[in-house]
Amino acid sequence: MGFFDKAKRLFGITASSDDEAEAAAGAPSAETTPADPRAERLARARGRKDRPPLVEMPPEQGQTVEDALAAREAGDAKEARAILAAIDKGGGLRTVLRAAAALEAGDEDELEPLLPLCAAEAAGWKPWLQVASALGDPTQAAPYLAQATAAQAPAWAVAWARAMSTDEAARREGLVELLFTDAPLARTVAARDLGVAGAVTDPEATPRWAAFAHGRDAIRRFGAGKVGELLARAVRS
Repeated sequence: MGFFDKAKRLFGITASSDDEAEAAAGAPSAETTPADPRAERLARARGRKDRPPLVEMPPEQGQTVEDALAAREAGDAKEARAILAAIDKGGGLRTVLRAAAALEAGDEDELEPLLPLCAAEAAGWKPWLQVASALGDPTQAAPYLAQATAAQAPAWAVAWARAMSTDEAARREGLVELLFTDAPLARTVAARDLGVAGAVTDPEATPRWAAFAHGRDAIRRFGAGKVGELLARAVRS
């Protein structure tokens, strides 16, 4: 029996997917969904020619980290930096990415006042593990795992980061360790991150998974190496 077969038994995976069953049971059919009278009124209102013009919102309204990353991936680093500056609220992932973009561009004037905020983020374990998970390579991830451990990262978080390794043996060890430290999260990671066939997400663990994975994935898309460089500099400043 292979590793993932054993893991399936430990995860409680069955031949059928509980997610699919829940989706089928919970999805309303067209025959049972009542018509919404408000939707009909809105549809009629759209055809009125005497309605007042729509108010245009400023461009920065509603912009997100996703918009900044999309601009960056499209090759518009200037627009990406402008979006990050507009949505920055003085802490968290947005500030870290904004500072990393300033570091990348060599903009010391923007970077300097952001470094103390990034240092405050780096005092915790979360950004270090997000960088380690985003890197994947065990050699590159090692110093960030060490920083997170020094910041008293919980065992489940370290195990999760190790389970994201590109090295099969390290990934296997991390997943088994995660299974014994946090089985609900292990099932969710198996389903969401590793794509283990038949694995089902756990409702209790899914919010924690989403909170961590969002930052990890954003850091991966931005460039984990540059974010790691920023964290290191923030700690030294």
